[in-house]
Amino acid sequence: MSAGVLVLHPWWGLNQDVLACAERLRREGYSVVAPDLYHGRVATTIDEAKALMTELGQNSKGAMTEVSEALTKLGAEADRVAVLGWSMGVSYGWQLAGERPDVVRGVVAYYGFGDPDAGRLPPILGHFAEHDEFDSVDDVRSTERALKERGHVAEFHVYPGTKHWLDEPSRPEFDQVASALAWDRTRAFLERRLRP
Repeated sequence: MSAGVLVLHPWWGLNQDVLACAERLRREGYSVVAPDLYHGRVATTIDEAKALMTELGQNSKGAMTEVSEALTKLGAEADRVAVLGWSMGVSYGWQLAGERPDVVRGVVAYYGFGDPDAGRLPPILGHFAEHDEFDSVDDVRSTERALKERGHVAEFHVYPGTKHWLDEPSRPEFDQVASALAWDRTRAFLERRLRP
């Protein structure tokens, strides 16, 4: 059986951090599809990223269609599929998993989450920063509890001393130790979900 990962970029766009992760997954033997929701544009500042994400949000239905089409494309190459995303990408991936539970076998969420009631969700692995201006630890833990109360499988990790963007080498907040541990956990999760 073949295994694939749908990789969904953060609000910066399909930058080198995302492309490097996609290549890393390919070296692990996964088929990978990484849709470019910004169609070639990449932000380097927070203001640019906010503007691009806001523009995308004005056509969120269209963005979801693109994400769903990317999943269909990946499904033609792989029998077992998971979704991996960072912040903004997590929100689209989470929604997609709820809409396509017959296809998505797992979600890897790097600092971001969606609605615990978003359908029949697959197991979710979450990586979160201790000092995050977007996702507080309280919100992380309450979302994890809500998922488990609804019968979902959720495993959320909070990395001490880290900030949002802990997994993105191009950002000053990047934490090499936390990122490496998150990758080890991600590899193990994908193996369990896609190569049982």
